[in-house]
Formats: sequence, C-alpha cells, structure tokens
Amino acid sequence: MTTPLWRNPKFYGLLGFILVAGPTLFFFFAGIPGTQVSETEDAGGNRTTVTETVWIDAFNPFLLVFVIGAAVAAWGCYRSTLMAWAGSLFVLAFSILAMFSIGLLTLPGAVLLLIGAGFKTVNKNV
Repeated sequence: MTTPLWRNPKFYGLLGFILVAGPTLFFFFAGIPGTQVSETEDAGGNRTTVTETVWIDAFNPFLLVFVIGAAVAAWGCYRSTLMAWAGSLFVLAFSILAMFSIGLLTLPGAVLLLIGAGFKTVNKNV
C-alpha cells in the first residue's frame, strides 16, 4: 500500500531536516553577522567612530545541536516513532529558545518535523 506524498512522514522528515540543517550549517561555517564599533584617530587628533558589520562566532558548537536533533527526528520519521517525536520536540524547543538568533530560521523546519512525527504515529505501516 502506497502513501500519498502529502501524508508520507519520510517526505516531512527529509524536508524538515533540510530546512533546519541548511541555515544552521551556513551560520556554523560563516558565523553570525554582528556589529563592531571602533574608534579611529587621524593625524590631526580627530576621533571618529566607525561601525562595521562583522561575522562573529564561526564554528559555534551550539549550532550543531540543531543539526543533530533534526537528524534524529528525520531518522525517526523513517524508522522509529519515538525518535521522531523526541528529535522534533527537541528541535522545536531549541528553536523557541533561540528565537532571536537563529530560531526564527529553524522554526519552519521544526514544524515540518513535528508533522512528520504525527504522520509517523498515525501511519504505523509506513
């Protein structure tokens, strides 16, 4: 018996994993943009304040927590209902906790992982 794509938990698991891991890995390798304020002094003794955008916190291991949780949830959408629920709720909780940094970007993927866990629970034969 085949399941339509819109009710297939594997589809939601894969799409949710991509939507969570994509921005998270980008910010893991590139860093998070921030501002740096510095003062400079020219030859005449005049001081000026310079504000520039810099990339800070590259290779922050906290961001890998999202990828690991999404991987557990996506694998659970394929194999285990318990893993699907545990991983998706974990990613959702961390997305809400990190709402003002990266959580807003990972929230749609966390919702898709929850939908996949729900369909995995309902569709026991998939």
